[in-house]
Amino acid sequence: MGSRKTGSGVENVYAAAEKWVDCALRSDDSLFTPGKPIWTSQRLGKLRERFLDKHDEWKGPRFFEKLEPLLTGSPPEVIQLMAEAVYVTYLIVWKGATGRVAKQRRINQVLKWSPTSVAIPDELIDGLEPGIAHPGAFFIANFAIHPGFIIEFVEQWKEKDPDEQGRLLVDPWAFKNFVTGLEFRSTVLRNAPNSPAAQREALFHLVHPDTFEGIVSSGVGSHKSNIASASGFVRLVTEPTNDVDRRIQKIRRGLEAELGRDFDFYDPDIQIRVNTNFKPWDEFVRQAQEYVDTGQLESEENDYKREMGEDLSATRDAVLTGADNWHDLLTHALGSRPGRPTDWRRPLGISRSKISKFNGWCSDHPEEALEALQALWVENALTDAERISAFSDGLPDSAFGGAVGARTNVTSVLLMGFDAERYPPIRVKKFEDAYNRTAYDQPERGAGEATLFEHALGFLDRFIEEASEQGLAIGSRLEAQSLVWAVLQDRDYPGEHGNPADEDQSQSGTDLHPLAKELTLPAEFLEEINTLLEDKLQVIFQGPPGTGKTYVAQKLARHLAGSEDRVTLVQFHPSYAYEDFVQGFRPTLENGQPGFTLRDGPLRKAADRARQESQTKHFLVIDEINRGNLARVFGELYFLLEYRDSEMDLQYSDEPFSL
Repeated sequence: MGSRKTGSGVENVYAAAEKWVDCALRSDDSLFTPGKPIWTSQRLGKLRERFLDKHDEWKGPRFFEKLEPLLTGSPPEVIQLMAEAVYVTYLIVWKGATGRVAKQRRINQVLKWSPTSVAIPDELIDGLEPGIAHPGAFFIANFAIHPGFIIEFVEQWKEKDPDEQGRLLVDPWAFKNFVTGLEFRSTVLRNAPNSPAAQREALFHLVHPDTFEGIVSSGVGSHKSNIASASGFVRLVTEPTNDVDRRIQKIRRGLEAELGRDFDFYDPDIQIRVNTNFKPWDEFVRQAQEYVDTGQLESEENDYKREMGEDLSATRDAVLTGADNWHDLLTHALGSRPGRPTDWRRPLGISRSKISKFNGWCSDHPEEALEALQALWVENALTDAERISAFSDGLPDSAFGGAVGARTNVTSVLLMGFDAERYPPIRVKKFEDAYNRTAYDQPERGAGEATLFEHALGFLDRFIEEASEQGLAIGSRLEAQSLVWAVLQDRDYPGEHGNPADEDQSQSGTDLHPLAKELTLPAEFLEEINTLLEDKLQVIFQGPPGTGKTYVAQKLARHLAGSEDRVTLVQFHPSYAYEDFVQGFRPTLENGQPGFTLRDGPLRKAADRARQESQTKHFLVIDEINRGNLARVFGELYFLLEYRDSEMDLQYSDEPFSL
């Protein structure tokens, strides 16, 4: 069956799930410390007493803060069991709802309560991303119920004899009957038996991924029921059944004969058959509605942006009047101050290094900076495009970097000084993701700051229209921008976090401070490199021999990729050629007969791996690039390095190739 997801690193999720089945359901072992009994009936019972049976003490927001005193004084094994239960709960959760960094942080938070030091194994960290399904707003808002369900399930599983357990792991339908037939013993689950429905559906898929779909929305009007009852699929259900999962299984078999195994029920062409009114915007608006339903839109996204808009408006007044304190006001408006969300998240997308560089340039060139800002902020008949172009023309690359995306971002933030509701901040890379998700046209290649900005505003206006048609009222472009960010950004669960001001993550969501400390380099330096990589997709380190360029490049690539397997290292030298790097015929000896075989080089292999795992970052590190004959080595790649989405025929292959 093809219900098992593929690509984007999801195999790590299934590997982690299989390991948990072996540890918890086939034995009493541990995920984090193999060979140490953790998933035992005794420890599950103790965790029930400490956690599940004290629902009144942990319900509501800030679950992890409330959980700590409940587990204080527990045996280390019980605390570790709770951490492993949280890990299993996170396995299904798609990274668009909660990313690996946030998941890992929560699990480690629980582990730190134990006097015994335990770490999550690297291979299990890889299993925390990309996840499989978006579990929905209820799951996010009521997270604690779901590890509680895992504990209930395993505790009752342990009461089955080994032969019965073995049968349930072989027979997926018997397994489903067992799980759906659980008689909850904890009050919180017994009083609301459907609360952990998403986790129950997740359990079906994680234990039997080749039978049950990776869909956790169940019940009347859910994704599963809509697929099972779609009129376009009726003919595929050849044998009558009221079981939604059996109906979907029969539908999948029928569609596989038509489409092959590699399809997903969330593919647009499938969704059109499930819902004839489906549009690519539907899922985007649905996720935006889920975030609105959490009640976090104003406090998490809109409030501080409006505050920054007010600060920039005051700065604009000072700039237009030529007040002496205009630069102080600008520094205050763009800076991070205690208590503001921008201290620990930067949804505006401006790294501290960019702010520091721009402020430094303004300080060193006050007359030029004042003239450029006046061109941007002056009240006259200029169009937005003319205003932005005049501002950009007044800034050298040294003001904050020459990348068009970075310049567009900073310009859009400054325009909040006019009206934040009308001119929200625009981060080019994020909006490109949004265009892809909604099948909205991408801006022309090579577009300048003004075109990129206006294209993004057009997208926000379209988003407001699409949302209105589906009953979601979005009051302004600022609200629309906030919802775009919320849908695309890896988010922590609402109500679980405090305000960890010491967390300064890069634009990619990766915290570079630990790496900077390890390398004894400024974090801003690494953030600057990461920003360039995000925008240009390539960067060259230059400096004297022996200064650590290759070492830093490898360390940074490994950190950003999250796995050594996604980093390829090659070294150029004078005899290195296209056939070594890209593709070429190499001499072989088969059955004693000499010949030639077409072999892929490291560039082609790395590109193919990246294409197969398109949701993860892959890096190619070239050492001693200046020692190679670049024209000889790169060939047609000169073109592809600039135009990544274009296709070209390689010298030794007629198959179109792109980077």
